[in-house]
Amino acid sequence: MIIVSDFDGTLTLDDVTTYIWDKYLTYDWRAKLLPPTYEGRWSPLEMIGHGYGDVRVPPKELLAEIRDNIRMRPGVEALATFCRGRGWHFAVVSHGLAFYIEALLPSWIPFTSFVGTFNEWSWRVALPSTMVLLPGEDFKSRVVADLRARHPGRQAVYIGDGRLDLTAALTCDRIFAVSGSSLADLVRVTGRSVEEFESLDEVAASL
Repeated sequence: MIIVSDFDGTLTLDDVTTYIWDKYLTYDWRAKLLPPTYEGRWSPLEMIGHGYGDVRVPPKELLAEIRDNIRMRPGVEALATFCRGRGWHFAVVSHGLAFYIEALLPSWIPFTSFVGTFNEWSWRVALPSTMVLLPGEDFKSRVVADLRARHPGRQAVYIGDGRLDLTAALTCDRIFAVSGSSLADLVRVTGRSVEEFESLDEVAASL
């Protein structure tokens, strides 16, 4: 199997970007940034770029706060180790920024995310240097498709929690969603089945 997991709110209990934007953005970012994204007028990359573009705090300072305030969901390394033991490919995909994911995630777990660079005034957000998206192409779905191409014939499993996980999740054979999350509700609306969880141990047991 191929196991693809979201990061923020899925492998973490707290969403890192939500924490940063709640603390450092001077406007109601939910009202400003979410509607054009959910309506399809902005891509997730554009949304994340707009939000981080207004953050004036360098990575070293942000990382200190993230380490003090962000909790990982118990069982991350155990789930990845379980998958490795079965010969399954476990990978993380995120609309978050690489600088904090690589600080929080065990170094041997592969991930694909947006990349943030900080100049003296603000952040700039970009796709990974090796990726080019077609117009309208979904970032997370593309990552899943690339993994399927590299591991042909394997079932794909998606683990997530948010509205922006939906498109990629629906390309997979099985879907796990954090209990009570937007993803769980939206998957059901499409008529697909979804397995809800609170503990990553539950995901491993079901797999």
